[in-house]
Amino acid sequence: MGEQPLDRLLIATGATLARFRQRVVAAHGLSATALDLLAALSGEDGLPHRELAGRLGLTPATLTPVVDALERSGDVRRERDANDRRVVRVYLTDGGRLRRATVADQVDRALRDTLPGDEPTVRRYLGEVLAAVEGRLT
Repeated sequence: MGEQPLDRLLIATGATLARFRQRVVAAHGLSATALDLLAALSGEDGLPHRELAGRLGLTPATLTPVVDALERSGDVRRERDANDRRVVRVYLTDGGRLRRATVADQVDRALRDTLPGDEPTVRRYLGEVLAAVEGRLT
């Protein structure tokens, strides 16, 4: 098969990891986007829908069905902003907080069980690669 160019290897690794993560997350009834939404709210709860979409790199319309599904499952709730009724804020429920932690732990565990070598070494190396490439972009 031959040796892949380094850029293609890194891109393929990222794409494969994304598929792996999606599979682990899907086993818990979530999409990767839904888990990312729960994680964003666990860092800062009550974000406006539009801002939440921006943080996730999505349009508000794309995010709406994800919020709908999470609301139906009891993981989030929506509330109109008291000062501006046009703004809808999204809040994490206790169940959503627990679900995020559980699924994120399963993703981490699955990756640790899959990675070659010990996690701190892999984490350090990937961090160095990321920092080096980001440094070239500035």
